[in-house]
Amino acid sequence: MKKLILVAVMAVALSATAANRFYLPNFTIAVGETMQLAMILENDELFTAFQTDLILPQGLSVVEDDGDYLFDLTSRNASDQVIISKLRPDGALRMESFCMSVRPYSGTSGTLVVINLTADQSFTGPATIKLKNSFFCTIEGVEFILPQESCEVQLLPQQIKGDANGDGKMSISDVTWVINYLLVGCSSSFHIENADINDDGNISIADVTALINMLLQE
Repeated sequence: MKKLILVAVMAVALSATAANRFYLPNFTIAVGETMQLAMILENDELFTAFQTDLILPQGLSVVEDDGDYLFDLTSRNASDQVIISKLRPDGALRMESFCMSVRPYSGTSGTLVVINLTADQSFTGPATIKLKNSFFCTIEGVEFILPQESCEVQLLPQQIKGDANGDGKMSISDVTWVINYLLVGCSSSFHIENADINDDGNISIADVTALINMLLQE
């Protein structure tokens, strides 16, 4: 009988845990770009504190200011909610958040924390970001272990002025592509923004001339 009761309690706990998620959405980023990324909490319980480990791939990092990692708390947090972080020996960035007044996060879905993320020259993508060891605590002190989560990061192609064919460099072939565009029309692989050398919003013979001048000056 005791064994049956234990199994029933475990089943209830697993069901409650599965109803709560803390995760990051998939996103794209360009080399040299800094962006704000939402950390989303979906919850059936009234949580007031959490701990999680953020594991980033090479080339992605959280922006720092005077040695402190930059995180922004959203309106779901109480006014006295604080968040602290520390880089662990295994490379994971551990985040902890708590509230001195033990007030719960508001709502049951939406962004809880915003992280400021940057991509340097070593980021090649695609890559995976992981959230693991996520523990959330209720106002009664009950701890919930949330599932490990991951999101996919895609690298946006670098924009190179003059690279009309999108091969990652500027060359005489790009001149041919721009001329063909003027004579024949748009190709699905033609990069209009890169071909608009004078940034007037149009592709014209003036862009061909400007592109040739750029090549001669290299």
